[in-house]
Amino acid sequence: MQIIIKGRNIELTPALKDYTEEKIGKIDRYFDRGTKIEVELGVEKNPSIADNQTIEVTVFADHSSVIRAKQSSPDMYASIDEIIGKLSKRLKKLKDKNDSRHNKHRKETIRGNGYSEEDLAVMAAVAAEDAEIEPDDMMIVKRKQFSVKPMTPEEAVLEMDLLGHNFFFFTNSQTDTPNVIYKRRDGHVGLIEPT
Repeated sequence: MQIIIKGRNIELTPALKDYTEEKIGKIDRYFDRGTKIEVELGVEKNPSIADNQTIEVTVFADHSSVIRAKQSSPDMYASIDEIIGKLSKRLKKLKDKNDSRHNKHRKETIRGNGYSEEDLAVMAAVAAEDAEIEPDDMMIVKRKQFSVKPMTPEEAVLEMDLLGHNFFFFTNSQTDTPNVIYKRRDGHVGLIEPT
């Protein structure tokens, strides 16, 4: 397992780096050899943000699955401790889903969906950002392009959950059309299909 730790507005002391590696190392039971984990520790400089100590972890697991989690608190060590729980839940869900599929002898799994690490990294980076901007001031400030592989809506829900996003764009393998799934305020998932 390869762990890459980066800092943003924070000095990466040997103690902090060792603590992070030790905690992240505890979730290695979910991985195959060669798994890459990127960790970014950061401090928000804005004094009005109480939970300014943030850790963001991106796990490139099982050849093509990406799991992403972010946690903030007033203390960096607490953020690190809390993110392990989030990651463990998401990784267990992925492992259970893959085990279930393998037990049914199905060929299509999250691991074999055809996405490259680069494709999934780009999808992980695409997220809706909440902002208070007047409609007249809105403009496109970033463009993302990635290949879209066919999958069922159920597989898309799992991918969205693993990435920690509020929406996910995919090609529906049942209808061969582009679709979007999104998290609703009531906790359920919505599906947008073209007519």
